[in-house]
Amino acid sequence: MGRNNVRVIVRGRATASYASDHFTFNEASDSIDLKVSKGDGGGSVNNQQENWHFKLDKVMPNATQEQVFEVCAADVVRSVMDGYNGAILAYGQTGAGKTHTMTGGHVGFADRGIVPRAISQIYMEAQARPENN
Repeated sequence: MGRNNVRVIVRGRATASYASDHFTFNEASDSIDLKVSKGDGGGSVNNQQENWHFKLDKVMPNATQEQVFEVCAADVVRSVMDGYNGAILAYGQTGAGKTHTMTGGHVGFADRGIVPRAISQIYMEAQARPENN
C-alpha cells in the first residue's frame, strides 16, 4: 500500500434476507453490480437508471477476520510504525457488522477484529525493531 492512498474495500456477508436479486459481488473484478427496477412514478417515458456498476479497491464477500485484517489494516499499521498517519474507518447500515469487523466476536481468539489484531501487530513490530534490542 502506498503511504498516501485512500482505499475503498467492501466486506459483504450473506444473511437470511440477502437481496441476491439486486446485488452481485464480483470478487474477481473487485466490483459490485446493483440492479434496481424502474419505479412506477416515471410515467410513460421512464429514463430511470436500472443498473449500477461500482468498481472498488477490493470486494470481500464472506471473508474471515484474518483476511479482512491482512487486506485492510496490516499495511496501515506498518505505515504507522514507520511514522506515517493512518486511519481505518468502518461505515455501513445499522447491524451490518461494523463493530464485529473492528472489535471482533466472542467465539474465540481467531474471531478477533481489526483493533485487537492491530494492537498485537504494534507490539510485535515494536519488539522487533533494532532500537529495542
